[in-house]
Amino acid sequence: MKKLIVTVAAGMVAIGGVVAIAVMGAGAGAATGHARAATTTTTTTLAPPVQGNGPHAVFFSVDTVQGAGGSVKLAADAACSMTNLFQRGDVVVFRMWGVHVATGGNDLTNVSVKKAYVDVPGLPAIPMAYSTHPTKPAVSYWTAAWPVAKGYPIGVVNYSVTVITNPVPAGLTAAVPSEKGVFMQQDSPQVASMLTIEPSS
Repeated sequence: MKKLIVTVAAGMVAIGGVVAIAVMGAGAGAATGHARAATTTTTTTLAPPVQGNGPHAVFFSVDTVQGAGGSVKLAADAACSMTNLFQRGDVVVFRMWGVHVATGGNDLTNVSVKKAYVDVPGLPAIPMAYSTHPTKPAVSYWTAAWPVAKGYPIGVVNYSVTVITNPVPAGLTAAVPSEKGVFMQQDSPQVASMLTIEPSS
């Protein structure tokens, strides 16, 4: 795991190794005739980055929101509210947006992406669609809806999202091949609260 050294005095310096915060008192030592303030050192180990340490060609973010049209009656303001706790009969909407790093950070749109889909255990792949949503201001991103069946198992749903980009021919830059990015909830321990199907209330 990576560690940092940060020293706080007149400024802050990051060095690598351990996180050490040294706080020096104002008016240091003999220059002012006052005693020097005590120095405190703290060591902290940083968790590994959620995306891993290797290079990435495709980088994207995924979340889930409450969808309309399920058999569970929603409050008027509940549609599209972000959550990861659902009941059987609810509609889970997966949202995704990101960039194709290998092309210099182009947005993942229906032009740059060949296909995107969600894998939910026990179900066929659910294709994602790219569209503009009528918010103010309008925003565009990928979505896929999953109406949770009455018999779907209760518990954590270890879904994954896969994005496959279109190849980019040589032109203004060198050619970029079709590339693949995958998010897997199960392999992301930094996800504090996972997509879960709960018993009906």
